Amino acid sequence: MDSFIEVIGKAILVEQVVEYRADLSVSVRAAQTETARSETGTLRDECVRVLRAAGIGQDELSEGGSSSWRPWFWKKKPGQETTYKILVTCREAERLYSALDALQPLFDNQRSSLSVSMLKPRFEASPGEVAVTRAAAIADAREQAKIIAAEAGVSLGPIVQVEEQTSTVGRSGVYGDQDWGGFAMAAAGGASLGEGEPEFERLEGAKRTNTIQYRVRFAIAHV
Repeated sequence: MDSFIEVIGKAILVEQVVEYRADLSVSVRAAQTETARSETGTLRDECVRVLRAAGIGQDELSEGGSSSWRPWFWKKKPGQETTYKILVTCREAERLYSALDALQPLFDNQRSSLSVSMLKPRFEASPGEVAVTRAAAIADAREQAKIIAAEAGVSLGPIVQVEEQTSTVGRSGVYGDQDWGGFAMAAAGGASLGEGEPEFERLEGAKRTNTIQYRVRFAIAHV
């Protein structure tokens, strides 16, 4: 039976947000189903036009579908609520928030509302950073194996097997990427999405850590 030393090498890869994602739900309440659907569709189209005018590209918008329902607490009165969903992806947080703020004039009555849920952002690291981190994980494994070999009184041989393990991804804390979940919500119809608020200081984009792991087997030879 061949003798070997097997360890888990680890290294930390830092990934940055490359795309923010928002789920916009445009809703209208009306006494008649057809009225709710018609008004919501019109409002949804107007939201798309405003988002485009505010700097969101056509390729950053996608269809999210629609739904109609009659809340259980409306049993004693006629009514229907229809919602259209718009999915938005944007590389710059500031551009996304500015576009969302531009939607507020569209919601000037109590029958319409807008909710914004921030979904999990997309994180990436450059190919060069990934390669460096992988090499660091292998180097970490070798250092661990050297210590074990010295304690065992043997000499460390070459690598005979490498197996990539499931990486451990940390949470950035950004809306949609918290440990506890959660969402950001902006409701309109008498409410404001930020009117009158001062401009915010620009901050560095969010980051998260990804622990790369390799199971590495080294051959050994007795001294």
